[in-house]
Amino acid sequence: MTPSEKQYLGSLVAATEATLDLFSNRNKTVREKMVARAFLRCLGVEFSEDELVVGPEEPVDISFKSARFQIMEMPGDRKRGLEMHEKLERYQKAKSINDVTDPWLDRVPLSFTEVSRKIAGSLSGKASKYGVQACAKIDALVYVNIPGRHLFPLTPKLDPIAAEELHRHGWRSVSMVFIPYSCVLVARADCPEFLRNKTGRVRMKWPHPGGWFDPQ
Repeated sequence: MTPSEKQYLGSLVAATEATLDLFSNRNKTVREKMVARAFLRCLGVEFSEDELVVGPEEPVDISFKSARFQIMEMPGDRKRGLEMHEKLERYQKAKSINDVTDPWLDRVPLSFTEVSRKIAGSLSGKASKYGVQACAKIDALVYVNIPGRHLFPLTPKLDPIAAEELHRHGWRSVSMVFIPYSCVLVARADCPEFLRNKTGRVRMKWPHPGGWFDPQ
């Protein structure tokens, strides 16, 4: 193994260990702030870091002005913890770059109809836990993070069954961030104006090729 290969493999190990740490329980609020930043940036809403306030208790994870976000990640069917540990072990045992080459992952479209159904199903457990009265004061924010999928077509078409389920949950609003897009799916008349005014439009307002999640 050449010195450059050894350095590269070391960087993969370090990055994977950092990712595992990020997804540990102690970094829950760090992840929630990351999602809030990405959502607001893609939506085109300016903010300062001190406006993202960690909620004092459930069900509010992050507050931004009058918004009270309950944040959930939707990673698909994968078991990310197991996946990351297996990847770390592979990187640690690698003898060459060829040992860490991942297969090419095709990018498969995920329609707005399908993603809205997935979101409604994913939020049903939280809605049952908190109840309609609590959900009425909460803005659900879902981070869609499914490898190999991308949002297409971009014309919002909320599935009627999903819309009915989300309204039955009682959320004040339901939004998603699906990098590089943000969209407010449903919003009641009493939800924050910056959410209500952007309902039903897919937004891609962050002009940079990265940095969606980073602190300012």
